[in-house]
Amino acid sequence: MIQPEDIHVPATIVAAMEENLIAYITYSSCIPGAQAYQHHDHIAVFTGIPEPSLNVVMRARLSSSGLEQRIHEIMLPFKARNLPMLWWLLPGSQPHDLERSLCEQGLRLRDDGPGMVLALKNLPLSPLTFPGFVIEEVNDEATLQAWIRTSAIAFGSDPEHIDPHYVRFEQCLGYDPALPYRRFLGRLYGLPVATAALFLDSSVAGLYSVGVLPAFRSRGYGTAISLAALHYASAQGYLLGILQSSEPGYRIYARLGFQEYCRMRSYMWLPA
Repeated sequence: MIQPEDIHVPATIVAAMEENLIAYITYSSCIPGAQAYQHHDHIAVFTGIPEPSLNVVMRARLSSSGLEQRIHEIMLPFKARNLPMLWWLLPGSQPHDLERSLCEQGLRLRDDGPGMVLALKNLPLSPLTFPGFVIEEVNDEATLQAWIRTSAIAFGSDPEHIDPHYVRFEQCLGYDPALPYRRFLGRLYGLPVATAALFLDSSVAGLYSVGVLPAFRSRGYGTAISLAALHYASAQGYLLGILQSSEPGYRIYARLGFQEYCRMRSYMWLPA
């Protein structure tokens, strides 16, 4: 786990951010039929679910010699499975011209967001509260189903046609308190309106899946559930919270004390 003396060392923090993302995606490979491979120059995960963020290449440390051919070799298993995929690029990715080569191989930039970090000792001591708004941890099947539906809609799914692949994926990840993946659901007078999730690896707490139903945004519920999740991580002994922010969320997280440490880019390939 990150030690107190490490929380001001940028290189250590950025490495921990990459490790958390890798651990989170690799954990996703626990679902039936998924596979994860750790090669000498990259990590690849195939869940089989036709969603780019669930089929990925990470921690690429490729040689400049024969780069195009190596990218082609790494992409072959995804293309053979006809799986949309993401190739993650963090500061440690090599070589320096990898992005150009990915574009030449048909991948396109999908995300270029700030990787942000917060020392959890700087969290507000008191949770953010609103009348009628209650946050609970997902610990049973009924709450999990409410979380899945709320998260899917918050991130753009049609309420009448939520992807069954996504539902099965979240169900397979489980909700036992001993697991590293913890979810939080915010209800407004009983109605599920907000979600957040934590992935707790050996060093930092990664904040994921913060979403609010469109009709209830800009009221502070996303901030409140983010703080609740981070307080949970702090109570478990974690010193740092990390996340990749969207551009609209940047100011919200900055107000909470998060600081940008790096850019986290992903390049996407889609089947024809």
